[in-house]
Amino acid sequence: MVRSIIRLVLIACMLTGCIEPYTFVIENNYPTLVVEGFISDVSYNETVGYPSDGRYFTVILRYTSDVSATIDKLAENASVTLISDSGERWIYSQSPRKPGHYFLDNKDFKARAGTEYKLQISLADGKSYESGWEKLPENATDAIGAIDFEETSKQVYEVQAGEEVVTTRKGINLRIDLPRREPGNTVYYRWKFEPTWIYVAPLARSSQPDFRCWATSGNFLSGYALQADHTGGYKKDLFFMEVDGNERIFERLSVLVNQYAMTEDHYYFWKEMQDQAEGGFIQDKPPYNLQTNIKAVDSDERVSGYFGVVNEEAKRWYFSTKDLSYYVYDYLKEECLKPYGPPVRGEPNPCLSCLAYPHGSATNIKPSWWEGQ
Repeated sequence: MVRSIIRLVLIACMLTGCIEPYTFVIENNYPTLVVEGFISDVSYNETVGYPSDGRYFTVILRYTSDVSATIDKLAENASVTLISDSGERWIYSQSPRKPGHYFLDNKDFKARAGTEYKLQISLADGKSYESGWEKLPENATDAIGAIDFEETSKQVYEVQAGEEVVTTRKGINLRIDLPRREPGNTVYYRWKFEPTWIYVAPLARSSQPDFRCWATSGNFLSGYALQADHTGGYKKDLFFMEVDGNERIFERLSVLVNQYAMTEDHYYFWKEMQDQAEGGFIQDKPPYNLQTNIKAVDSDERVSGYFGVVNEEAKRWYFSTKDLSYYVYDYLKEECLKPYGPPVRGEPNPCLSCLAYPHGSATNIKPSWWEGQ
């Protein structure tokens, strides 16, 4: 029974757009530091009002390892400092639960217009790095647009009976309105997504505390969308989500849509990252390194990544199968009732407890921002 549910949710993962971790193509097989981080004009306290659990500004330090450059090592015990062009300094703290993650423990801090910022990093081995001076983009003042979806379908390749065939998958495109603007006032956007959904244990009683849970996963909707917007006045597709066999929408799904307006150089860093992850540059051109605004101090050592200062907006969106014009079958209870043999003693059973949900992290504590049941 348990093996069946695990198998089904893993299949659902493949059908609904799980994305592999990013890889970097590098020119040699020496370890390369990768820096990921940004600050914005929205503080932690302000992000709580999106609504959300709140977001601290975070810097992630990792190493690439070989020619395939899969990120597999995190840089611990580093010193990370943010400075402004007026001499202010803010020290990041190392996360006690996430090695290589450093966060700015200041709930009121946010980037100010007209101020330039720089990131300074000192690793445990004594090596030092710093970013260039960055500031908020000057032309990104529009509020985030309305979010809606359209029913659609997508053709995908899959293997059936040992042969690759094309099949059609029902789904939706999530879209956002981009406001009209004067030509010559280009805004460079990036959107990322934070999904949360309800999972109900199919064979649990509704009176049980582990009957209903709220689940999250870093693998679902883990990609991002980009747009260099020149004129506005249209809807931008953000992501495609399949609906058949997608247990995340059987009850209710919520996605926090984060919108970042950034500088042109910052945008093209993410554009090259996206192209490389999708294989376009790897297949069409020799290996290359992504542009970066990070450099080593007192050496010519190669560094990857980007530290950006962005204009931030966000909006929360809710969805379930009830919002569709057609019926989507919830297969979970039927699968739990199939005779797969007795459950293994001590093994978590997602049919009987939502806390055993195997496709992410689950809690039976309702988020404070969640609307409705």
